[in-house]
Amino acid sequence: MTHDTNAAVAAALSPDAVKGQMTRLLDDFVAGTTGVSHALMGSRDGLKQVFSSQMDPDWADELAATFSGMAGLAKGVTGPTGKDLPARQVLVERDDVLFLVTNAGVGSAFNQSGKTVATVLVVLVATDANIGAVAFEIGRLVSRFAPFMTTLVRERVPGGEGAA
Repeated sequence: MTHDTNAAVAAALSPDAVKGQMTRLLDDFVAGTTGVSHALMGSRDGLKQVFSSQMDPDWADELAATFSGMAGLAKGVTGPTGKDLPARQVLVERDDVLFLVTNAGVGSAFNQSGKTVATVLVVLVATDANIGAVAFEIGRLVSRFAPFMTTLVRERVPGGEGAA
């Protein structure tokens, strides 16, 4: 399956079309990456943005909130050299799944104000998966998101919940 990844094409798409394209990218990633069962993109403030089709929306909300917090904590950790460097990835290991969390980019796609929003990508991986191969595919997925990061994805209802 091919996707419109040209930045000019992405900018011309409606918010629903952009959200659909990003969801399809996530679905293709999940289907095509051995060991991956689910994936979602959330904002750094803990709101889900897009998630793979087979995920329950309430569970996606929970994961977005949880792992944006973990990514924020990892960002604030000073390393052994004393330098303030960003964490590239956070790994949470459980008996039943691995959670890989990485930065997914910064863009204005997720708010109407035009201000940029940092995002994180959360990927659920089988415990016996080849993590190196999955991490490589995560990097490729993040680069595929880039053209869509400047187009509105999440709509806000004026005066409603989430209104600015």
